[in-house]
Amino acid sequence: MTNDRAKARFKAAGITYESEPDWIKGGRKADFHCSGAADFWCEVKTLEPLEDARQLGKALAKLRQRTGNISLTGQGAAYVKGNLSDRDAKTVVALLKRGLRRFADSDAPERIVALIPDEPDYGKFVRFSFSTSEYKSVEFHSCVSTVEKYGTPNGMFPEPFAQQMRLRFSPDGDEKDFQSHRVITRRDDFRVAIVAESSVNKFDITLAAPTGGAKRLNNPERIREAVADANSQLKNALQYRSAPCLLMVFQDGLDVPDEMIIKSALYGDLKFEFPPGNPTAGKLIADRDGGWNPDKNRSTSAVMYIRNDSKPIIVHNYWADRSFPPGLFSCKEIRASANGKFHETFYEPEKTPSFAMTAFRSLMSFWPEMVHRVLP
Repeated sequence: MTNDRAKARFKAAGITYESEPDWIKGGRKADFHCSGAADFWCEVKTLEPLEDARQLGKALAKLRQRTGNISLTGQGAAYVKGNLSDRDAKTVVALLKRGLRRFADSDAPERIVALIPDEPDYGKFVRFSFSTSEYKSVEFHSCVSTVEKYGTPNGMFPEPFAQQMRLRFSPDGDEKDFQSHRVITRRDDFRVAIVAESSVNKFDITLAAPTGGAKRLNNPERIREAVADANSQLKNALQYRSAPCLLMVFQDGLDVPDEMIIKSALYGDLKFEFPPGNPTAGKLIADRDGGWNPDKNRSTSAVMYIRNDSKPIIVHNYWADRSFPPGLFSCKEIRASANGKFHETFYEPEKTPSFAMTAFRSLMSFWPEMVHRVLP
């Protein structure tokens, strides 16, 4: 399936290709030998979404499907713990509809929160509101918590934390007054929450985020592993025919890296180096833990990175044994120069058949130089 996506890129660029050439008799084969405007090898890798990101993407799709028929206005953000069940999705959207109607009232709150607590009673519901450090009124519409505790999305806890609040229960109609700290926790201990605000547009969930503390994505490590694995295949292909080598990486999902992470994965993490006792004389450097350096993975000429099927970027390997020809694809290409800076070039082959450079500018003012040991 991924190789079909690569073939579509070749076709759009007018590149002829041969899949896993049968004239490679031994070792692991590269995916494609390409020819036409230039000959090159291409290996294709796919970085699958991490399990957390896959679950979050499915949850967002499920909630958007259920909220697609809501005729009320507003916009919201979803916060989800783990794998969202159909029951929780259905229930939280029903609670959301109740809450969105409140935006039309004269005493409308600034924010609405539809909530499924960790231990819900799906047959009973509660409504309560309190003030936060940012909003005068945040109103919750929730299933009743069987443990009488309600978690809150980030930034949505009471301020002051011991303010008086009234809980209104349905369907029995009971009302109880509590100090907020007796029933509200500062932690996001809930299954799913949708935080909504007023808007003139038809309701839409704009994003989804996981509950719990922030987690570090290991994209740099995954990219470096893909580079190392592909380089061994490309190195084997070079025994049969010498040509530049391209690694094409596809990655889809909510966890795709930005360009800074991609360049860091390939050229090394940023570190601050300074002489002993003189931090003012320090500077940012790229460490040698990247996928490329003078002694590692030099068979790979460049990486083309395609995120969510959008416009790709190509990052060239400064130390490659063979340079990858510029302008074969319609995209931005990034090169490291001998002075330690990165430069971008924008190519539009479909508009300029000569592959002329259409724009050129310096990049990474916040990444001023690399030490000579990195780019000698």
